[in-house]
Amino acid sequence: MPNYKEKQEINYPYLSKPVSVYTYSNGYRVVIAKKDSHMANISTWVKTGSINENEQNNGVSHFLEHLMFKGTTKYKAGVFDRTLESKGGIINAATWKDYTYYYVTIPKISFDIALHMHADMMVDPLIPEDEVGPSFVFGKEIPEQKRERYVVIEEIRMGMDNNWRKVYSALNDAMYEKHPYKREVIGTGEIIASIKRDEVMRYYQTFYSPSNLTTVVVGDFEDDEILQKIEREFKFKDFSNIQKCKTDERLAEVIIKNPKYIEQKTNVNTGYLMLGFLCESAKNLKQTIALDVISIILGEGKSSRLNTRFIESQKEPYVSQIETCHYQFKDGDNFFIEANFDADKKELFISELKDELAKLSNIGHDELKKAKKRAKVNFAQDAETVSDIADSIGYYMTVCEDLKPAESYLSTLDEIDEDYLSKFAQKYLNPDVCSISVLLPEGEN
Repeated sequence: MPNYKEKQEINYPYLSKPVSVYTYSNGYRVVIAKKDSHMANISTWVKTGSINENEQNNGVSHFLEHLMFKGTTKYKAGVFDRTLESKGGIINAATWKDYTYYYVTIPKISFDIALHMHADMMVDPLIPEDEVGPSFVFGKEIPEQKRERYVVIEEIRMGMDNNWRKVYSALNDAMYEKHPYKREVIGTGEIIASIKRDEVMRYYQTFYSPSNLTTVVVGDFEDDEILQKIEREFKFKDFSNIQKCKTDERLAEVIIKNPKYIEQKTNVNTGYLMLGFLCESAKNLKQTIALDVISIILGEGKSSRLNTRFIESQKEPYVSQIETCHYQFKDGDNFFIEANFDADKKELFISELKDELAKLSNIGHDELKKAKKRAKVNFAQDAETVSDIADSIGYYMTVCEDLKPAESYLSTLDEIDEDYLSKFAQKYLNPDVCSISVLLPEGEN
């Protein structure tokens, strides 16, 4: 029989059976969602990302993500990928501010080998020195051995050449005073070039503990069968005696205290703009859903307010694309407007954009009804495939640290009315508390 300490059942919308959440005495959690499919997904979510980094190791979470695939005691580097891909598997990982996760989507018939190799990678990564690569002085040396350290630095270089990345990076830094969210998730070339293999391993030993891990399994399985397999494969090592990595002191920032305007210039033909706000934590479900709804009303689709104002209704549009996006974080959400525009219309554009934000104090009944319908469709789409379901569950379990918000999403959405949205927008999306990042063509005044 499985040895879990506690079981919780969640009525996850659009799934025919409840999702089971199992918690073990060491804090490790397993979530099993039933989906009638010939495919299966297994993913493990780690409650660490740039939120747990400092000025000395910024980027270590993402670097470690790369190095986790470089072999274990049982399997040499490359065997994991080649074996599972040969069986039709899709293997990948991602690092963000609050989490890092690793997943395999594979035909159900090959699930056992996928679980075995995935668990082996999570609990016994070697992070070999020859895969890390020798350290070097960034900007002054080119390493002879172009190992994973060099691969990550090339990613950083590519990001530096991306126009939207330049705009976002400047804005993200400007929105925060001290919080670790202000740093680049991918890190800096200087740190990645010099960080030692032992520091990367110490970071793994600090944050890849059972209490920081959630394994999500989605597919046509029986719970007891899966739990017994997971207990057999996930044999955690004891790192209680190692010297832990230090993290910065965190204080949530949910309003921009010192709004800033940042302007950069480079070799572009059009203007790039991102306007950003800080909001409450993703755990505040009603306010997070309010941002989802406002994002739909303001900037998602051709009928959105911003698209109608700046593109559809203009005889001579000076904006070529405009949209909104909402990032959900443990210590406070982000809300962005991003656009390409004619650079010589910068002042006019920013002024008219702020006018549109001020109009959020007036949201009509039909407009809200339409946005809610779209939000329900978006939520339903997150339950269509085994991968979608796993991603959604992993997000709730890691960022919200609970799957209950998923169960309550639709009922909470129904509670939101025009008055609530109006008051929320006036408090959090006030044009006076936004920061703005702009990229203009060189020579543009």
